[in-house]
Amino acid sequence: MKKANRTEAYLLSVARGRKGPVPSLLRGITAVLAPVYVGGLEVYLLLVKLGIRKQTRLSVPVICIGNLTTGGTGKTPMAQTLTSLLNRNHLKVCLLSRGYGGKNEFGCAIVSDGKDVLLTPQEAGDEAHLLAKTLPETPVIVGKDRRVTGKLAIETFSPDVLLLDDGLQFWLLERDLNIILLNAAEPFDNGYTFPRGLLREPPSHLKRAGIVVITNVRHAGAKKVGEVLLEAQRLAPGVPLFTADLVPTELKRVGENFSHAEKVPPQWLNGKRIASLCAVGNPASFESLLGDLGGVLASRFRLRDHQEITVSDMERAFQEACEAGAEAMIITEKDAVKMPVLKSPIPIYSLEVEMKIDGEIAFLHAVMNRIRFRIAAQKLQEGPL
Repeated sequence: MKKANRTEAYLLSVARGRKGPVPSLLRGITAVLAPVYVGGLEVYLLLVKLGIRKQTRLSVPVICIGNLTTGGTGKTPMAQTLTSLLNRNHLKVCLLSRGYGGKNEFGCAIVSDGKDVLLTPQEAGDEAHLLAKTLPETPVIVGKDRRVTGKLAIETFSPDVLLLDDGLQFWLLERDLNIILLNAAEPFDNGYTFPRGLLREPPSHLKRAGIVVITNVRHAGAKKVGEVLLEAQRLAPGVPLFTADLVPTELKRVGENFSHAEKVPPQWLNGKRIASLCAVGNPASFESLLGDLGGVLASRFRLRDHQEITVSDMERAFQEACEAGAEAMIITEKDAVKMPVLKSPIPIYSLEVEMKIDGEIAFLHAVMNRIRFRIAAQKLQEGPL
């Protein structure tokens, strides 16, 4: 494991309660700093609310998908599902992604024009490239400043709706709707904000949501989900609540000489000894999903969320997998787009998933209720062709 990985894993274990005098000291220090972080955040948001920090309002409706914690709630699969739902409702969507880890994260670039994927995963970032690849008719633009990418999207593609993937903490762009996702198993992580925990915002900020979606419900169980729903109702009274889960759709063969993408059903995993490799925000959720499908997890190889996967990483993962007697290695879709092509001693499959929303029609109605009037006004302004 690389030094950065070891440091991050150690700090995460400290936040989660690692025993010992040094972890206890670190928790004490970060617990003092966490209220400072929250205070600074509240001052910043007050400046936005008072108009001292100006928000940009774009000419088309803006929907934001985000969360209060770092990673692990299914934002990108939710963006895929919502885009498909809006498309079925005859709306043209343009996706705005930060492009985290890509070369254009701090610039502005078109990943897909709705016809062709124009950038590599290294240029676009893994999530943005995955969105472009799985939504081939939807333009995708990357850049940290969503005001800039939003204006480019409107000028270039004339969309009906802009959809922000992981944009909740970009406060300088007005949104018509914030959809906040909560992981049912750990909705507020350890309850602390940075740097004591992994909350980007305190739980009270759930009130910023126009819709709340509780994800990972299968793994959390009915009792825990019920508790989270009650807490969400308390924090965001009157806001529509929905539950959702990632549902496996297929396994796709990846790697050398498999450009034709051989596919097998997820049930193929049942009873097989497998290895997992992932660089995602919630690796435990991915590994749990493999177990739910009947896979026997012989080895697991975890990297930081969005981390580049090198040939050296793959070689170490293969070694561990073969020593553990694994019959295949399973990776995520997000990791498949950036995995180096190399000869593998065992088959590699990416597990493709879809975010299934309970009460999908009611969910779409809740979304449309927040944007339909602006869409109608925009159509009137455009006038007849």
